[in-house]
Amino acid sequence: MALMMAPMTAGPVLAEGAPPAGDAKALPPVEEQTVPETKADRNLEALRRVQTYMDQVNSLKASFTQRAPDGKETHGTLYMERPGKVRFDYTDGTPFLVVADGKTLSFVDYEVGQVTKWPVKDTPLKALLGHSVDLASVNAHIELNPAGIPDMLALSAQDADQPEQGQITIYFKTNPGKASEDKSGLQLLSWSVVDARGGLTYVKLSNESLNLPLDKGLWTFKDPRGVAQRHKVH
Repeated sequence: MALMMAPMTAGPVLAEGAPPAGDAKALPPVEEQTVPETKADRNLEALRRVQTYMDQVNSLKASFTQRAPDGKETHGTLYMERPGKVRFDYTDGTPFLVVADGKTLSFVDYEVGQVTKWPVKDTPLKALLGHSVDLASVNAHIELNPAGIPDMLALSAQDADQPEQGQITIYFKTNPGKASEDKSGLQLLSWSVVDARGGLTYVKLSNESLNLPLDKGLWTFKDPRGVAQRHKVH
């Protein structure tokens, strides 16, 4: 019995498989390993920044230049308020108005007295006018430094169930300095829409003001139907 108890009373017992004390090779120094950031990681972080922008930028006013598929350029003032509200006021004599009231997008032609309407949710602009939670519904994906342009981020979206709506690509500047007034660190620069026929419409913004109060009357319009006349929108 004494021989059996001896190992238990002689001193502390080493754990099974543990090296003896004083062995220099027992515990090699622990080396910190840095896992390299992958493209998927960078894209996920960029998507989070876009989500933050969508959540925190609730309204916007800017000057815009629009280039139509035929190359014609028009100019005006853009007003936008999430969710679903936008107004393109053409200030160069163009007799059109594009306005959405949160649910319906209307194209108003004052020259011929015609109004064409679509649900906002059935247009590519829903990716721009919604909140961050809407991005998943339009299969949004991110491209960093598109075409090799530094400090740029492109978000493309298309409704897989309604591809005939076309595809929108929204461009952000990733290091805008004071131009960004939210935690995303992004500035909305422009967007392009490719329609079902392959026609490209491009809109570029400048002189942006964010999160300012906008008049509710901006989301309404004077109905020209029955009065075909050239109408300048103020």
